[in-house]
Amino acid sequence: METFQELVELGKQCFENKDYGRAERYLRQVLTHNKGYADVHNMLGVICHIEGKFESAMDCFKEALKLNPHYTEAVLNLAVLYNDLGKYQEAKKLYGNLQKKKGNSSHDIEPVLKGKLSNMHADVGDTYRSVGLYKHAVEEYKKALELNSSYVDIRTKLGVALREAGNIAGAIKEFKQVIKEDSRYQMARIQLGVAYYSSGDLKEAKKEWEAVLKQDPENESAKIYLRLCGK
Repeated sequence: METFQELVELGKQCFENKDYGRAERYLRQVLTHNKGYADVHNMLGVICHIEGKFESAMDCFKEALKLNPHYTEAVLNLAVLYNDLGKYQEAKKLYGNLQKKKGNSSHDIEPVLKGKLSNMHADVGDTYRSVGLYKHAVEEYKKALELNSSYVDIRTKLGVALREAGNIAGAIKEFKQVIKEDSRYQMARIQLGVAYYSSGDLKEAKKEWEAVLKQDPENESAKIYLRLCGK
């Protein structure tokens, strides 16, 4: 049987590995012994948010902040949740309080916090996309890119979500933007080829997949997709 500290470490490890089911089991066992761990409440809040248990997630984040009012990550997680629930004033207030605590007179969120917040939105978008809620996924990826427009992996995910939602033109636009920013990001070219193929433009699809193989002759995805074009 695991010791208390082992439960804490196992919960954190599973959480970091995105094994949320096991993480939740360990973390809830921790709380049966000691409810005073702000980071445990925060991690459970993230898990509840991903599972769509918004009220429970809110309670967890608030409990984390009750235990540690200066817990930046919990503030950000609660702000993301408020945004997703349309509670924009509450989210704005949290951002404002965070800036005051940091003594920053600028209205901009500092880069490190922007990065964390952007990735949080992207993670929520991944969850929505995995269950076919493409409209919600698109919204989350756009929120992420509003904070960090240079994240090519998130823009590629946005393109995929748009394509799966039936907006082929929008998807192509996003994939082209990624390639413009980083011509060697192969995933964007592969997905651009898929978008072209979906629209019936086999010539352009083949062109993109061949470009991938020119950079990486062993790319299995490009090889497989080229067979669709008769190669």
